[in-house]
Amino acid sequence: MRHGSAAVFGVFAAYGALWGPYLALMPEVRRATGAGEAQYGAALLVGALATLPTMFVAGRLVDRWGRRMVPIFMIGFAVLATAPPFAGSVPELFVAVTLFGCGSGACNVVAVALASAVEAGSGERIMNRAHALFPVGLLTCSLLTGAVRTAGISAEVVVVGFNSAVAASVLLWGRTALPVSFAPAGRSRDGRRGGWRGLGRAALPFCALAALALVVESGVQQWSAVFLTDVVRAPVGLSAAAPGVFAAAMALGRFGGHWLSGRASDRTVLLASGGLAAFGVLALAAAGGPASALAATAMVGAAISVAPPTAYGLIGRGAAPENRGAVLGSSTSLASIGLLLGPALVGWFAAWLDLRTAIAGLALVAFVVSLLALNVPSRSEHP
Repeated sequence: MRHGSAAVFGVFAAYGALWGPYLALMPEVRRATGAGEAQYGAALLVGALATLPTMFVAGRLVDRWGRRMVPIFMIGFAVLATAPPFAGSVPELFVAVTLFGCGSGACNVVAVALASAVEAGSGERIMNRAHALFPVGLLTCSLLTGAVRTAGISAEVVVVGFNSAVAASVLLWGRTALPVSFAPAGRSRDGRRGGWRGLGRAALPFCALAALALVVESGVQQWSAVFLTDVVRAPVGLSAAAPGVFAAAMALGRFGGHWLSGRASDRTVLLASGGLAAFGVLALAAAGGPASALAATAMVGAAISVAPPTAYGLIGRGAAPENRGAVLGSSTSLASIGLLLGPALVGWFAAWLDLRTAIAGLALVAFVVSLLALNVPSRSEHP
């Protein structure tokens, strides 16, 4: 199944590549549309909310049509992700971010479903490594976006060029590098259902842990460039690089987390993740210059990145083999609520207080991640 694993890694990397220009260009998009902090936060929330019905529909389409939906969703996202730089007003910003959210939600479902299908068919654990490649793709295109923008090329040309390259690459390997089918999420042999009904009480605390970790992740990642621009007064090139720095740290953190999970319990990994992330968030909020802000951003990314995949691993090992893919899909959907809340909460508190205080508040969320980690057995199974 190395054939299928390579396809999974390619999908996650391409998914991240489409997020790179978006995050790097959003400070410019915000200024071009004249959106205030509260309006920008509301737009991000609306875009994130758009992922929920999209994920529901996409999941049903993946169950029905399988591998055919991979290139359709990926290319569709590449097209929709070109919208934000063309927004010229606050209403257009809401529409553009909503379109981006719809495309991203569909890609998220198909990527996780593909990884689950390969794991179910081969028994090989690839979820952590696959998730690590998302920030690798994001980092590469985020840094390239900053470099190209510094050279004077317009944001519209940049995003169309990058997204076209991703779409072309998907067309090249999309028909041949994918597994034959996805494992359907239905009734297992013992009569239990997959999906939402397959989630037991034991899995819910891990879903909550992953959701809170994603609040921290999305809150810092999607506001990092704005924080450096508006609070630290960093140059445009450094501000645009902030999401890429965060993504690089996430990739290293996940690869490191995969290594550490074979040598320490999941409880220890999660406790360290929440504690170090809380410290990094406070360091970011107190940063007085671009260098310290970027270093703190990297610390948060590396620390918090290991929490969601570790939680998904715990959920997967506790699920029946016949229902594992469906249960993981439902868990990631529940946890994605954190992605919705993080940027919006930062925006609302920034409008009410200020952006430094709003960022600092995420340290409390990271601390709760560590508290929830105490529910994990001290000697959980190593992958």
